[in-house]
Formats: sequence, structure tokens, C-alpha cells
Amino acid sequence: MGIYNRDYLRDDGSDEAWRGERPTARPPMSMVTKIIIATVIVFVAQLLTSRQVRLGNGESATFSTVEQWLALDPGQLMQGQVWRLLTYAFCHSLNGIFHLLFNMMVLFTFGRVICQLTGEREFLWFYLVAAVFAGIVTFVFGQLVGRPAFVIGASGAVTAAFMLFVMHYPRQKLLVFGIVPVEARWLLAVYLVLDAGPALLEVLGKDPGTQIAHSAHLGGFLFGFLYFRWNMRITRWWDGFAGRMQSRNRDNLKVYNPGTQPRVDHSGRVDEILEKISREGEASLTSAERRILADASRRMRENRQ
Repeated sequence: MGIYNRDYLRDDGSDEAWRGERPTARPPMSMVTKIIIATVIVFVAQLLTSRQVRLGNGESATFSTVEQWLALDPGQLMQGQVWRLLTYAFCHSLNGIFHLLFNMMVLFTFGRVICQLTGEREFLWFYLVAAVFAGIVTFVFGQLVGRPAFVIGASGAVTAAFMLFVMHYPRQKLLVFGIVPVEARWLLAVYLVLDAGPALLEVLGKDPGTQIAHSAHLGGFLFGFLYFRWNMRITRWWDGFAGRMQSRNRDNLKVYNPGTQPRVDHSGRVDEILEKISREGEASLTSAERRILADASRRMRENRQ
């Protein structure tokens, strides 16, 4: 079965399309598409702020103001510019379009599958945290081997999405070059070898002979593996943290009333929670939201009795 033959990857309006009916409403733009658009916008900004600089040896190099501010520059990072751990993932090489095109094609191919599994909001968090994680791995690796590198590109976050796809569908057949069918797990093995080899050469103090940030790829693979193995749910962690902070603020402000407390009507919240389940899945619920549903269910049973 092909990737996009799966039920959850079919367009909602497909039945209407083959019957010749006009869809009632255009489906909302997916989070993967939004990330790609944001990345392309940054790439255009790089182009618009780029300039050719002649070097002393007769060669020339391209420099971009946007890239200088967003790239993962170890020296600037150590001076406190921590935003670079995320923003580098939205910049790409100006020496042609292949770097950008390849990353976005991989993201579009596998990101859509993962987005359907996790939900839109969770996928955004997954992608951003994967980029930061890969950036940290790249920075630490460069410091350890004595080869700090100026890094740009979404490869770390993209490889995390690919790894998560393989963890879910290891035997899924993929067409390499659009011709050769290869199971996802074997394609992953090839990429791991291609990235681990040059990284090992750097550890041994040798020149890997490439300008590719292999440590960022390995960091992305590691994050995707940990996300799957530990059954992470970043939005659940964040919502739980935000809920505790809000609860703490309310506790500091509320006035205690020793009298009988009226029963709280959660009907509006129940609708919001049910909508969240339909949008992001039941696994996205916080403990507070589960208590609200349990309370609503109990009151419904009491009303029936």
C-alpha cells in the first residue's frame, strides 16, 4: 500500500470531487504547508538581503544580513543569542535552490503523515523542538571535536520527522528516485551510515571532506527516536504547565467562601474539549480537561436517574 493510499491521508473532499460537486468549504491550510511557506519566506528574505563580497584570493562569497542574524553561529550563541538554536532551521544555502527544495520535499512527504497522527498543533511543537534539539547536538558536538560550525538548514527537524515516520511504518515501501522500492527502515539505515561515517571522522580528528552538518542529522534522528520511544506529547506537557500556572494565579487571587459552593457549569468547556479531541486526538487532553469530562459525564448520569 502506498503512503497516500491510507485512509487518513485522503483529502476530505475527495468524494465530492469525483461526483463533480463543488466542495462546501476549502479545507484549512495544514501546519506542514505553513512551515514550508514560512521557510520559503525566510529564504526570499535571505536573497533580498544578500550581497556578493570579493575575497582576497580572487574568489567571491555571498553574505546575507538575514542569514547572519538567524544562522547557528557558535560564537554568537555563546554570547547569549539563543534564538539561533531555532531560527537556523528556517535558513538555507543561497548557492542554488537544491538545499531548500530537498528539505521541503522530505518535510512535505513525511510531515503530512506525522501531522495526521499527532495533530496540527502537536506537529508544530514537534518540528520546532526537534530543530532546537538538533541545534544543541550540533553545537555541543562541534565544541567537543574542536570544529565549531556555522550551520543553516531544516535538515535536523526534517530528519526527526523522517525517523518518526519510520518508527511508525518501518516496512512502508518508498520509491527511491521514483523508481526503486525500498522499505523505510532500510532507507533509514543507509542515511544513518552516511551521517555516522563523517561524524566519526570528525571525532577522530580527521576532515570528513564535506560541508554537511551530519551531527544535526544525527540529532534529528535521535529526537525522532526518543519522541516515539518515550511516547512524548509536547502540547500535553505545555498545557499541563500552563494550566498549573493559571491555577496558581487563580488560587492567589480567589476569596474563600465557607458557604456551599455552587456547582460549576462546564458545558461550554466540554464543547471545547470535544472539539479538541476531534482536532488533536484524545491523547492531547490534560488531566484537568479529563476531570471536566468525567464531571460532566457524572452529572449526565445523575440527571438521567
